[in-house]
Amino acid sequence: MYFETERLYTRRFELDDIAEFHEMQSKDNVMKYIIGRGKTRTENSNELLKIVNSYNENNTDRLIMAISEINVENRTLIGSCAVVKSENEEFEVGYRFSEKYWGKGYGSEILNGLLQFCFNELAIDKVFSIVEKENIYSVRILENSPMHFVREYEEEDTNNIVRLYRLEKPVLFL
Repeated sequence: MYFETERLYTRRFELDDIAEFHEMQSKDNVMKYIIGRGKTRTENSNELLKIVNSYNENNTDRLIMAISEINVENRTLIGSCAVVKSENEEFEVGYRFSEKYWGKGYGSEILNGLLQFCFNELAIDKVFSIVEKENIYSVRILENSPMHFVREYEEEDTNNIVRLYRLEKPVLFL
């Protein structure tokens, strides 16, 4: 386990997660603002294999975690979250959930847990998140989070309008 929140915990992905992983990533609604369409079974199988293999590489530039509910006996995958180092040596945080878990407040909960994990466990000083302006539910989650809106701009490769949010690790005074 990487971290837990009140209702959720994060863990390593396993190859046995393929059914739920494919269920999540094959849905157009889930992937709309990521790649614009749901992924095929082959794409999802290849991606899951890469994620599982990445745990053995000890790569500190990319950590992808599975999300499960605490109160459920099994380890059913309900979403994923990630911390990824960008080209300018900054860390981006993100998450996604299977559509049937939308509307339960899990996005806000996992984002807050992810921020604490980055600052406290990974010793990262600042993080950012980028979201398409039209993704109103994710925008709302970021607006209600500790992250601060920085700017809105047009992405060069997609021509989509996106919003950039940042948060620096709070400095504690003793």
